[in-house]
Amino acid sequence: MGISLVPGWFLARQAKNLGDARNGVILGRQKLHLQGARLQRFLRGLRKYGYDLTEEQITQEDGFTEALFAALGYPPIEALDFTDKEGAQHIHDLNEPVPDHLRERFDIVIDGGTTEHIFHIGQAIETCFHMLRPGGLMLSIVSCDGWFGHGFFQTGPDVPWRYWHHARGCEMLEVSVVARHRPTEIIPIDDPTGRPRGGERSFSGPHMIVYAARKPLEAKSYSVPIQGHYV
Repeated sequence: MGISLVPGWFLARQAKNLGDARNGVILGRQKLHLQGARLQRFLRGLRKYGYDLTEEQITQEDGFTEALFAALGYPPIEALDFTDKEGAQHIHDLNEPVPDHLRERFDIVIDGGTTEHIFHIGQAIETCFHMLRPGGLMLSIVSCDGWFGHGFFQTGPDVPWRYWHHARGCEMLEVSVVARHRPTEIIPIDDPTGRPRGGERSFSGPHMIVYAARKPLEAKSYSVPIQGHYV
């Protein structure tokens, strides 16, 4: 797992929504998957989000991304993984319910392409919600189309809109699709609720769905979401 152009620029876009966040957690300790010309392209692209950074400021010797997060203005970002092989501070299998000591512990939760690899993906997404403090920020970058076999699942618009927005009451700050090979083309994705066949779309080649959700300060009553075209 790692941060490439699409996730990196998404994280830069969302830095304006960090507020006074004190801490965060990312699912799986992520490496920086940018070198050479792609790294220089990434740095150039950051300028439109107000960053003028150097390679030295966003890279670190072990290849991981704590330096990148710090350079983008994020608070300390810890990692959660199901093993300690890559130095994660929190060990938990996302197929299982969130343990009590991780509930409402973080101001930011980042899914940088992990939940699609978890067999019980709904449980993993629930854990992300429960790890957030009220008012916290959920950031997700996962595969959505044209990436057969990459993970167990490809995520559609009902996950951000029907789960995070309608079922959990979150404010959606961004829901977009971005092509892996055309990372500057950002396609907004509307709420599929009530639309014919849920506003189905198909894309050519691997695409990612990226979304940012703000957890409400007061929890709303919850029932398991259904897809938008069945409402």
